[in-house]
Amino acid sequence: MLYRSLLRPLLFRMDPERVHEITLSLLARLSSLEPVLEWLFVETDPRFQVRLGSLKFPNPVGLAAGFDKNARAVRIWPAFGFGFIEIGAVTALAQPGNPKPRLFRLPEDKALINRLGFNNEGATAIAARLDILQRKGRLPKIPLGINIGKTKVIDNREATEDYLFTFEKLYGLGDYFTLNVSSPNTPHLRELQEKSLLKELAQAIQEKNRDLAAKSHAGEKPVLVKVAPDMEFSQLDDIIDVSLSCGVTGIVATNASAFMRETLSHPIDEPGGLSGRPLRPKAGEFVRHIYTATRGRLPVIGSGGIFTAEDAYERITAGASAVQVYTGFVYEGPGMVKHIHRGLLRLLEHDGFKNLEEAIGSRARE
Repeated sequence: MLYRSLLRPLLFRMDPERVHEITLSLLARLSSLEPVLEWLFVETDPRFQVRLGSLKFPNPVGLAAGFDKNARAVRIWPAFGFGFIEIGAVTALAQPGNPKPRLFRLPEDKALINRLGFNNEGATAIAARLDILQRKGRLPKIPLGINIGKTKVIDNREATEDYLFTFEKLYGLGDYFTLNVSSPNTPHLRELQEKSLLKELAQAIQEKNRDLAAKSHAGEKPVLVKVAPDMEFSQLDDIIDVSLSCGVTGIVATNASAFMRETLSHPIDEPGGLSGRPLRPKAGEFVRHIYTATRGRLPVIGSGGIFTAEDAYERITAGASAVQVYTGFVYEGPGMVKHIHRGLLRLLEHDGFKNLEEAIGSRARE
């Protein structure tokens, strides 16, 4: 309540990207306050534990890619109650992203529009940062996902090699990897969702995955594909087919929308990816479709429009094994995850489920 009534109005008077940078800089320096933050914001319960392939999450609420692109604050996120985090998108080469301004708030719709364009320090620099944390034993104690994107200047004909470079560079530092082929802010990126191109990319990544796992004498890393909400179910079915045939672990549904402006309170002429509350219905439909089409064989992380426990529960009962938040965290603040967890326990008890895993896909099976 304090965040929404006092702090958020002050922050929302400032440029959104500037606020984001200040926030990350502050969070990166808060490691000494972890015990206090955990006391304030962490809600633990064994009923929250979920699996996604070989991954084990202490709870189902994760921080989506895009918030901590350069892994600057990875140590602090567990103290806000998250069960997993995803950094990135990371590209092979460092890149500044698109011209500013490129991030816009839509408070009446609880939404954001961004056209950041995969601005990040590049795979080599981010690998070096994570390597230092790993050697010091300071990587987060929850699963760390790494979202991989295509470098803007790389032609799609060379995209596979571009993704492979980043995957190999960061392989020993992430617990899972997400192939981002769905951002609306890199030209022609979404063409990689086309069946033949995605199959080429997924096969190459999985072959490299097997090779690196053998060299490290460890298991293969889970690989997911992040999809756009701006497609027909027939296109989504092609992605499902590729994912199953290539042994992809799961799908993240969904990324931001390049369209979907018709539901906004006021017309807005800003290109970029729309995220937040307006995505909730479509993102939920995608989760249900994937779960139903695969009979639950292909795990899903639900993302898009999640603000409350009811939002998260709706996505989980539609078939998501876990959920991710970004825009909701901007609007709801640091207590968001704890509120979701408390609400999830209430909803599980109301429906008679012993744990969260029992609830996954329960309404999709009705």
